Amino acid sequence: MSEFMKFNPNKESLGDRGAEAHTPQLLESYNNSLYAWQPDMDKHLRVSKSSLNAHGWCGYSYKMKYIYRLSEAETDDMVRGTNVHNIVEYFWDYAPDKIDETLSLIDDSKELLAKDLMYSVIPKPPKPYLLGEEEIIQQWFDWQWDRFLVTRGVNWAAKGNEVSAHALIHVEVDGEEYPVHLRGFIDTIFSDGEGGFVLMELKTGKWKQKKTAKKMREEMQFYRLMLDEGEFSDWLPVTHWAWEFPRGWANGGDKANWEIEEVGSKITRYAPRTVQNKLKKLVKAHITDSFEPEPFNYTDWKGNVVSSCQFCSFMELCPAWGNNLDSQTEIDMEDIE
Repeated sequence: MSEFMKFNPNKESLGDRGAEAHTPQLLESYNNSLYAWQPDMDKHLRVSKSSLNAHGWCGYSYKMKYIYRLSEAETDDMVRGTNVHNIVEYFWDYAPDKIDETLSLIDDSKELLAKDLMYSVIPKPPKPYLLGEEEIIQQWFDWQWDRFLVTRGVNWAAKGNEVSAHALIHVEVDGEEYPVHLRGFIDTIFSDGEGGFVLMELKTGKWKQKKTAKKMREEMQFYRLMLDEGEFSDWLPVTHWAWEFPRGWANGGDKANWEIEEVGSKITRYAPRTVQNKLKKLVKAHITDSFEPEPFNYTDWKGNVVSSCQFCSFMELCPAWGNNLDSQTEIDMEDIE
């Protein structure tokens, strides 16, 4: 368990914000949904991006976390990610107030002072960060500053900041449709300058040029699905999605990187089908109560063969742990990251 400091300069945490559904119908649907759904209940399944990813990682781990509601040990990666996300959320709340003054300094040929002024929006923690957050925040800010110089503040700031999203969809399994409530927070939403919107996701993990984009497209499609099906007219149409990896060089990653893609382009066409298939698989697992352990071996970035179980907080409860580990399937970890 991590013992490092968590710093949140925002007025409240995401967990304090409640449902924040934008229509009474979606609020009712949210209140009538739960992660521990069974087909004989008069409620329906709730799915988040995190729960869908957790089920794809291991059915048994998903069951422990989302059905039995067992707590997980907090890791350094979790603390680091939370700290960085808190700063980014705060920045987009207050940075727009500095646009005019920053532009004036730039026009007076005082670009360094202008950059310092905009950076001053970022609050300092009461104690120094110990997990590399400062370096990550600096890289992220440098990208925003480069955008500011190009746009001169026009459509530069986020239009939506930690947007609470809901949707009620129906997932068909074996000829029968099941209602499913989708729930999540979208990091930031930007204007594309032409009446559409860009979804942006921030990650503090590694970036692998050939592999990470595939997973990100699936995550962004989940967000897009929520906005489309939830009829979030304020954020539609979604014309692009993007992601930022300011710590992308870590743990064998290629580099710090950010990318933007046009929705509907050839490279993004498989994302909707993949998300639908994952939703079907999850609903069917609940219907059949099939949440089997799925341990696997993989080769990490240092060349060591390790078990996926080492990341699981429920290892000691799992019937697969310690049994026939040598016969586990060995896969390329990048295929699931």
